[in-house]
Amino acid sequence: MEMVDKNLDAKRSQAAIDHVRGLIGDNRAAIADRIAELYEHYVILDRDVPLRAALMSSVASVLTPITGRPDKRRIVAVTGRSGAGKTTALMKHIGSISAMQSYVDDDGVMIHPVILVDAPSPCTPRLLAISCLEALGHAPPEGIKENQAWLLFRRLLKVHKVMWVFIDEAQNAIETASLREATVIGDAFKSLTQMPDWPVRLILAGVAPLASFLARKQLYNRRTVVPFDTLDADGMTDLVKSILETIVQEHARMEIRIKLDDTVEEVETTKTRHREKGTFLKRLMHACDAEFGSVVQMIRAAVELAIYADRDHVTVDDFAKTYASFSGCRPSKNIFTAGNWEELDPATALLRDDDRVWEAERLRSKGKNATRYGVRPQ
Repeated sequence: MEMVDKNLDAKRSQAAIDHVRGLIGDNRAAIADRIAELYEHYVILDRDVPLRAALMSSVASVLTPITGRPDKRRIVAVTGRSGAGKTTALMKHIGSISAMQSYVDDDGVMIHPVILVDAPSPCTPRLLAISCLEALGHAPPEGIKENQAWLLFRRLLKVHKVMWVFIDEAQNAIETASLREATVIGDAFKSLTQMPDWPVRLILAGVAPLASFLARKQLYNRRTVVPFDTLDADGMTDLVKSILETIVQEHARMEIRIKLDDTVEEVETTKTRHREKGTFLKRLMHACDAEFGSVVQMIRAAVELAIYADRDHVTVDDFAKTYASFSGCRPSKNIFTAGNWEELDPATALLRDDDRVWEAERLRSKGKNATRYGVRPQ
């Protein structure tokens, strides 16, 4: 019955998509297909090597006898700031490891060895356990207690033959947790990975304070961490250039009509034009807060603009328009065109004077000194 329901849902979804495609016309549908193809590609980096190795070690660990001894292969965690590309990388690698793919067992039942859990926010040990149960397709009894929920989840993992639990946004589980709640969640993770009769492994992805949580003694000897660090504006321009060329030239089959080297170029500000060395790659990194995933996202969005404009090349203007759309900045504060681009903060580009006044008043009402928006008062 479950398989029938899933097939029916898939048919309904495809029917709805086909209906929209019929309304937009063949030309627009062809553009949509080209953009979809662009997003299917995955850009491989050096960090993919340790991530792949960690996941393959996780697979190998389920083949060894189950013991109560600590094993660093039981938890794989990817840490990094928002926009680093953690979830995308994990989904790509999980989707390419044969042991993690769905299959039909000897009883004719479709088995999904990996389940994805989005950690709720706000989160408690009980709410996290309920989210885990729901990821299995199980509706827990109303009012189920915390310990009962975790016990039920562990039992159902074996019933459904799930070996990997991927918890995305894992920082939500402990970001606002009390000491007692953080300990309970740590013990729950530990118990999941040392079940006596079924091998279960955890895959975690999240921002701070996930790394601090994983430093706890109860988890330290059971986890392998792959950090996704930010880009270095001075030392990684060659890498960003390579990513840009890969996406635009190879994936989109378009030209790059942007100065990427250190030749002197004309830069227009709101009032004047001046000459400076090519800074496009550094501007791109700064606009994306030095996060790899955000860089890829912005390049693809700029390519989209060129595709919709029926051009065979991308320009700085495509990136300026994309940044304006993403950030909500004023025209004079666009990182791709402003002379003082290094002083601009993409995280606060959307704010206007009214927003800053409101923030200052809010801080004063709490007895704190007003500071630049986004900076924690001391």
